[in-house]
Amino acid sequence: MRIEIKGLRAKGFHGVRDFERRDGQEFVIDVAITRPAPGIDELPATTDYSRIANTVVDAIQGAPVNLIETLARRVADQLLNDRPSLTKVRITVHKPNAPIKVAFDDVICQIKCRRMSPAGRFVLSLGSNLGALDDNLRQGLNALAETPGIDLTAFSSIYATTPVDVADDHQPDYHNLVVTGLTTLSPHELLHMTAAIEQRLGRTRPYPHAPRVIDIDLVTVGDTKIDDDELTLPHRRASQRAFVLIPWLEIDPQATLPQGRVSDLITYLNSQQVAKTSSIW
Repeated sequence: MRIEIKGLRAKGFHGVRDFERRDGQEFVIDVAITRPAPGIDELPATTDYSRIANTVVDAIQGAPVNLIETLARRVADQLLNDRPSLTKVRITVHKPNAPIKVAFDDVICQIKCRRMSPAGRFVLSLGSNLGALDDNLRQGLNALAETPGIDLTAFSSIYATTPVDVADDHQPDYHNLVVTGLTTLSPHELLHMTAAIEQRLGRTRPYPHAPRVIDIDLVTVGDTKIDDDELTLPHRRASQRAFVLIPWLEIDPQATLPQGRVSDLITYLNSQQVAKTSSIW
């Protein structure tokens, strides 16, 4: 699928002439992006055109460069880094006020770039048992979708689950879902980003396993295996949690963990109460 945005314009200070760096001029950029078609009819499942536009304008207004060729490459690299689902980008930079002493219509530079290595695939588990549970989950998904370096590809339904491994006996039930996506972030960068989203949405940690407005756990990041003081991948308890496995299986019937196929692991967890409630949207 290809999406085009034409005529993005802003004032920049690019060029080799002193007056270009001093006075600036208008630059115009056209963008064409190629990405898979979204799986559902909701904004978090696709590329937000306004974010593409903001990236382009930020590049035009950013640090001056001598050549529009350099500006075109800057935009292409930034888009491929920020939006992992993009497979190709075509950037066309127009410099209609270039310092040429003969009549002309435009100066145009075009660059085409393809993602050279695939972005990393991730699986996240989201949960909430304080406040407006489904709205908390939607806010979490929207925050993830708006994060540079993260694109979401699939979302499970919402499941109501009884608390597991909690410190008290009277916690409210959770609403949980699983989301898959692509990222250009490292696993630790992804962990820090999800923790920042939790904090921004109001999560507090008064004691271990306390009730929470939002919880975002990294289940897997590609085939990465990590076990350090900050992060364990795959998640060490994912294979024992029906509220992770059942939503995950809904959106990826072939899902696996080191312990085996998710479809097989679920059969050992019949005692855990997990019930589908609704679609996230």
